[in-house]
Amino acid sequence: DTALDSFSHPTPNLHLLTDKMAALSTSAFTGKAIVAKVQIRAKASKASVVVKASASDNKSKAVSLLVAGIVALNAAPALALNSIELTDQRVTNKEGLQLIYEARDLNIAESTRQAGASRFAFQKLTTAQTAVRAKESISRLDQDMVTYVNKAYWTQAANELRRQVGTMRFDINNLVENKGTGKAEAKAFFKSVEKLDFAIRQKDKDAAIAALAVAQTQGDALMKSLA
Repeated sequence: DTALDSFSHPTPNLHLLTDKMAALSTSAFTGKAIVAKVQIRAKASKASVVVKASASDNKSKAVSLLVAGIVALNAAPALALNSIELTDQRVTNKEGLQLIYEARDLNIAESTRQAGASRFAFQKLTTAQTAVRAKESISRLDQDMVTYVNKAYWTQAANELRRQVGTMRFDINNLVENKGTGKAEAKAFFKSVEKLDFAIRQKDKDAAIAALAVAQTQGDALMKSLA
């Protein structure tokens, strides 16, 4: 009973200790509030410094823009004195320079056999012009190709043959279509040219000489029949 009584009725010393702790907690809270106010004032002073710096930056930018505008106005009369030269390219373009680049012109097709303009790399010539260019290509087989193959200049021989085959095939096919005959002979001739190209790539001199002789004979006979 004595222990319970002492627990339920605290001594005066215990009441004094509780009051002191409450006082300390109140003073500590007040101290924190004061410190917080000081921090807020410090932040406000920092913000005012930043505003002053941005104002000076804007002032310098305004001065820079003003100087740039003055320089541009002073340079304008000098630029106005330069003459603009115009070149008339209508005739050049009409001859076919811009044909393959006119992607928006729906009247220009990619057909290689139509009369007139085409986006194809080779433009269809007249029959006389086509025959002249085809004869020139076949004459290269009789002249330059013979030298390259006999001397085993394989790189030069391959490049020369490839240069001639593009227009030669295109022109011979056009001549065959216009003439209406010689389709089988043209096919046999192109087959011989392909054999010659293969022999050159294999660096087989004997096979290249034989294939070149056959191609020369067939090419000359074909051009005579299509003339």
